[in-house]
Amino acid sequence: MGANAVERGRALRALYEGATAGVELLAAASGKAASAIERQIVREGWTAPISTGLDERLARLADALVAQVESLRLEHEGAFDKGQVDLVSSILKTVEKIGELSRGTESEKVSQTKRDAETADVLARIDRRIIQLARDYARVLVAEEHK
Repeated sequence: MGANAVERGRALRALYEGATAGVELLAAASGKAASAIERQIVREGWTAPISTGLDERLARLADALVAQVESLRLEHEGAFDKGQVDLVSSILKTVEKIGELSRGTESEKVSQTKRDAETADVLARIDRRIIQLARDYARVLVAEEHK
């Protein structure tokens, strides 16, 4: 059973905005049955995309949200009522939070790397001190043995 024009439009928009192109979404966008899409995938040997990382998905989501705000602005020629202002404000706060998350993950990686390096340095100093103490103790044992 194929998708109607409204379903096709929704599916196309979802694909444009970065939704994962699963069998059901492809079926809705093409107007074909999901089983026909599955057969085509097998017959033609389609390969699924490599899943993207969190940073890339967050960036796509932020882009889609900004596109929504731009679309609203064009639809209403820049004149928003209270509800639309609240919606735009909410979307922009979400975009800002996404930006913080994206930067946070990168800064967390740098911070963890720095902590790992500091830990390695401390462990190396402890190791050197243990070796020095062992040598000193060995000298004491040798000295007592020769008395």
